[in-house]
Amino acid sequence: MQCPRWSATWRAHAAILCTAIAVPGMASAQTDYYNLDAGRPLRVEDALVIERHAFEWQVAPLRFSGARGRKTAFAVEPELAWGIMPRMQLEVGVPLRREGEGRSALGAAGVDVSLLYALNAETLSWPGLALSVGAVAPAGPFGPERMLVTVGGIATRTTSAGRVHVNAHVTPGATSRDASDDASRWRVGVAADRTFAVQSTLLGADVVAEQPLGASRVQWSAALGMRRQVGPRSAVDVGVGRRLGAQGEWFVTAGSALSFGLFHRGLR
Repeated sequence: MQCPRWSATWRAHAAILCTAIAVPGMASAQTDYYNLDAGRPLRVEDALVIERHAFEWQVAPLRFSGARGRKTAFAVEPELAWGIMPRMQLEVGVPLRREGEGRSALGAAGVDVSLLYALNAETLSWPGLALSVGAVAPAGPFGPERMLVTVGGIATRTTSAGRVHVNAHVTPGATSRDASDDASRWRVGVAADRTFAVQSTLLGADVVAEQPLGASRVQWSAALGMRRQVGPRSAVDVGVGRRLGAQGEWFVTAGSALSFGLFHRGLR
């Protein structure tokens, strides 16, 4: 007994159905360059989150920094982001740092866990808004002595010229004893970027004001960055910046991200 052969009409319907299922996931993966993460490549991030059930692995985000009278510091922070719910992502990272020169081994600078929740999708009347909560737990020689919790808000507005982002974060209860290179009592940043869809490239710049835990004065910094899609599910980024002060600390970042999903990727 032979199985019935599908007609041309049924084969066409099946092809359309398969395309409808495959294209959303592929299109979503090919726009990963559009999503700014904190430090990748700018310190200011946007209000977008990854899709539900999707994963994004920051494979090897590198950072080199230095200042007048201080040796160069090197850091790498592997990080994994997971879309655990609609409009919510969980990120877990373990920053590793090496200060000075020589063959000194990398040391952990704590364990970083954060949640980012998008309150809404951007409309003509409202910008995209998101809330973030992050915690750095003590771990390694460069980690804090106690857990530090930071809360913040993010806004993103798209215009004909590009996008504008505003970030504001505060670390309640932090004191000078908790001072580290990354910890601040508060931090406010503004960034602007422009995307070039044909080249799958994003170019941006930011300005950040903050009060570090170990300093009494407000410090300013500025940075330029680029993020580019190099494959259906991979993107690379580079950035360069400088603190605006007497010491003039500079920093250079470079990294790559790989997106994948274990389940069907839903809407943002």
